[in-house]
Amino acid sequence: MYKILVLLIVMFAILFVWFDYTSKTVGFLYNPSTNAAEYLTYENKGVYFIASNIESDLEKFFRFLSNRGVRFVIGPSTSVDGNKVLSFLEKYDLISLSPTISSTRLLKSGYIYSFIPSNETVISAFREYLKKTGCKNLLLVLDGSNREYSDDFKSLLDDFSGDFVYYTDSSSIRGISAENYDTAILTTLDKASIEIVRLLKTANEKIRVVGTEASFSKVFLTLGGRFVEGTYFLVPKIPMAQGAELELIDNWVEFIQQHRFLSTQQFRRFINTHVLKIKDRYVYFTPSGVNTEMKVYVVEEGKFKEVQ
Repeated sequence: MYKILVLLIVMFAILFVWFDYTSKTVGFLYNPSTNAAEYLTYENKGVYFIASNIESDLEKFFRFLSNRGVRFVIGPSTSVDGNKVLSFLEKYDLISLSPTISSTRLLKSGYIYSFIPSNETVISAFREYLKKTGCKNLLLVLDGSNREYSDDFKSLLDDFSGDFVYYTDSSSIRGISAENYDTAILTTLDKASIEIVRLLKTANEKIRVVGTEASFSKVFLTLGGRFVEGTYFLVPKIPMAQGAELELIDNWVEFIQQHRFLSTQQFRRFINTHVLKIKDRYVYFTPSGVNTEMKVYVVEEGKFKEVQ
């Protein structure tokens, strides 16, 4: 009897250690073109990361995570990268906790969850914003490397006169007659957006430039300097201590710390039936993605200031 009791205690201890380790261990998938990797340099918060570049051998990476009982991956941040990993998430039954993916198709997959609303929701908010500001001729500058995300914005041209261009480098828009447009929407990342704002404003200082969460970051402010003053953003209302991508990664890390899940199904049941308190705000998830408030910000004196 004594031996059986000792064996049970040992088994329980092993199970506890295994569960404690696996529930605190997550994959971390980043793209060098975004700021996500910076998070790995931050002070450890009690979560163990198994990190990999999106350009690595993804089959090997996801198999490695699965073999160690890991069920969650922080990232990736872009919809084009989300499309790359979806088949591996399905194959190994893992969940992607993305900071900023917003492709409606990916968010409806049941394998990718994001703190950014779906493109369907975001574009609806942009449509109302453009009506409110009286947009007459719209230029869409779309991220040519992330068409899974950017292409949905073309639907705005069903309601507003204008055109679109895919941005790959500065030559992509040098031939654009910026004086023909009163509003430009950018879906590009922060560094590219700085160059686009500079070129558009040089050609037409009155053009209203509006960015998305893709470039809503400290990098945009610090590297953009005076050139990006007056740039608008329509993004979810989030704290801006680190920038959208890094702030929302931090939100997922805190979520992992506060909640432990035995399976991906348990996670889905929880997140689809609970209102989540994320720092000083509350959000909830629908089958199409997170439901959260959208806000307009403008760059003034080197800071993002909410437009009332």
